[in-house]
Amino acid sequence: SVVYNGLLSGYLKAGRISDCFQLWELMGKEGTRNVASFNIMMKGLFDHGDIGKASSIWELMQESGVVADSTTHGILVHGLCKNGYSRNSLHVLKTAEENGGVLDCFSYSAMTNGLCKEGKMDEAASLLNGMVKGGHTPNAHVYNALINGFIGASKIEDAIRLYHEMGKTHCSPTVVTYNTLINGLCKAERFGEAYDLVREMLEKGWKPGVITISILIKGLCLGHKEDMALNLWNQGISKGLKPDVQMHNILIHGLCTAGKTQLALSLYLDMDHFNCVPNLVTHNTLMEGFYKEGDLSNAAVIWARILRNGLQPDVISYN
Repeated sequence: SVVYNGLLSGYLKAGRISDCFQLWELMGKEGTRNVASFNIMMKGLFDHGDIGKASSIWELMQESGVVADSTTHGILVHGLCKNGYSRNSLHVLKTAEENGGVLDCFSYSAMTNGLCKEGKMDEAASLLNGMVKGGHTPNAHVYNALINGFIGASKIEDAIRLYHEMGKTHCSPTVVTYNTLINGLCKAERFGEAYDLVREMLEKGWKPGVITISILIKGLCLGHKEDMALNLWNQGISKGLKPDVQMHNILIHGLCTAGKTQLALSLYLDMDHFNCVPNLVTHNTLMEGFYKEGDLSNAAVIWARILRNGLQPDVISYN
């Protein structure tokens, strides 16, 4: 069986499906198929996207009286969810429970993630409840999948509830948890709550993603909360965050709109410190800010820098 199983695995990895099935038939005649053989076949077929044949192997396994193990259930769950059949994986869960089997947290995570991606939020939430009632402790992967799903379904309150629930179950939020929730709160224009979460992250020594910080800074600037945006910027820098040109442009635009062009200019002059090269948008934003304040001298300096740096002025530059 060990030799045959090694050959099965090799054929599947090489994409030699027909050779694999010839060997499979031979193993059936010789009675050398074991649980590992079925697991190898199902995983290989799922990896090739052949759900029908993988499911047939599963049915044959049950008919043959070969007892499935935790690896079997994990392969089935991951394979079905990966290929868009998350609802079918619930049947696997039921079968496993009926036979005294136990799914690991990675399997629950795959099922939850799959159901959320397919928009089946009620079933995903029921799965979490069933998991807890069954004595299993959901890990951060399970919670993150659900939080992301609820945010995608515009159910921000449910996402926040789950975040608080994590603390009660002694499951610590991860960077992914925070970034997902912060992005969701920003999309819902709940910038104050998002700001508090970013501060919480920074206090824990974690770095929010540049995209996450950029979204929040943009939201704060649109809400005329430039001081909060600048404070967030400084906190991020102190924790080792390296802002890119887009992040600079967002805050420079917010400061110029608020008439704080000198602060915007300081930010522009500091870009070198982050090995960040200002682009045409950066210069146009500053130039417009100075013109609106009647500071033609500084506007002319920025114009000269556009030409000196080899940037091609556009319609906005000339206007």
